[in-house]
Amino acid sequence: MAHEQLKIAALPRALSDVVADLADLVQKEMRLARAEISAKISTKVMGGVWMAVAGVLGLVAALVLIEALIFGIASFGIALHWSCLIVAGVLLAGAAVAFFMGRADVKEDMTPNVTIRQIKQDITTAKEQLS
Repeated sequence: MAHEQLKIAALPRALSDVVADLADLVQKEMRLARAEISAKISTKVMGGVWMAVAGVLGLVAALVLIEALIFGIASFGIALHWSCLIVAGVLLAGAAVAFFMGRADVKEDMTPNVTIRQIKQDITTAKEQLS
């Protein structure tokens, strides 16, 4: 009889210990997840900084290449101001093409027509199976 009472008294205590251990484990896992996410965010931010530096350096390099193109055209005996205008005109034409292509892509309808058609077909099929 005493053995039975001991078992009955030990069960709530064991259950309480298991719940406490589980809560402690969850808290530790949450701290680990926070630390891991923080490290990953830090890595992503540094990656973004390096990509921004690369973008700035790429822009500077592009400007130097454009300047070299201007001087290259001028070396054929064309006045420097005309060389600048020729290069600016070519760049402007490229910008216009890029703008109109981008505008055409932006105007595209965002409605997921294929998905809507598939959902309608699924509904129809479900109705047929229920009938």
